[in-house]
Amino acid sequence: MKRILIASIFLVTSFFINKPLFAQNDEQVYEEETVIDDGRGWSFGLNVGLYYVSKYSANNYNGEDVNENNVKYVLSQDFWYQEIYNILEAHDSIAVTLPQDMRYKIALRPGLYGQYNFNPALALVVEFNFMRLKAEDAIVFEVDPKPYATEPDNRIFGIRGVEERVYADIGLKRSFPKEENLSYFVTGGLNVNSTKVQKSSFFVEDKAGLITKEYSMINVHGNQTYIPGSSMQTFNVYQGGIGVGMYVGGGATFRFANSIFVEPGITAHWLMVNLDRYKSMRPGIGAYIRFLF
Repeated sequence: MKRILIASIFLVTSFFINKPLFAQNDEQVYEEETVIDDGRGWSFGLNVGLYYVSKYSANNYNGEDVNENNVKYVLSQDFWYQEIYNILEAHDSIAVTLPQDMRYKIALRPGLYGQYNFNPALALVVEFNFMRLKAEDAIVFEVDPKPYATEPDNRIFGIRGVEERVYADIGLKRSFPKEENLSYFVTGGLNVNSTKVQKSSFFVEDKAGLITKEYSMINVHGNQTYIPGSSMQTFNVYQGGIGVGMYVGGGATFRFANSIFVEPGITAHWLMVNLDRYKSMRPGIGAYIRFLF
């Protein structure tokens, strides 16, 4: 992973550093057409967009025993097992089948943006984008499994995970003039991200649909056995952490009035998020509209 990061940093830096060798003509065009700014200075903006992250870490929420949050933890608690047993109206036992290919839903990605223009063609950019991700699938409970060939009594319910992510991107932006009120840009740099698990749970419902219970797979009781209605101690559980990666992107800049710009664009990331057992580098891609002032 370190070699990939170093190689990517070298390529991105070389691209932006070498461009100023040819930037004199570009800057003259900018001075004549006044596409973005006349010189140095800060610009700030707001991002509104959609983002699709890799499904790789979504299986963190599928309830398998190898995951930090798992169905086994819930079923090992006598009170919860008996409650689920009663809701399902079981007479013998229950068996569980877990999803193996969970995916995240496309998420909204609002954010804050700032850029410092070294000249009309080159800028340092910093942005922070927030996402609330949801991974959802189905968990199957087989009630009173039978060893002989009959139709199984399968009950299908929901299983889900919710996490919050903040992406901090810092890099360089190279702009290319096209017309008086239009230019194109490419951007790239490093990413630092923060991930926090908010929820990991599954649902159980009776046949009549009158009772629906949600069971959290996050163990807030430590080694204690859950006792309903008691004043037993609970613990604050933090799952997640800081990850790193890189990004590239591009788009167009449209000028509306003297100091208002609209930038539609796309961004692709290659990064690691800090979730237990799911720390490999994976891609993600998003589209946005940015309003610069």
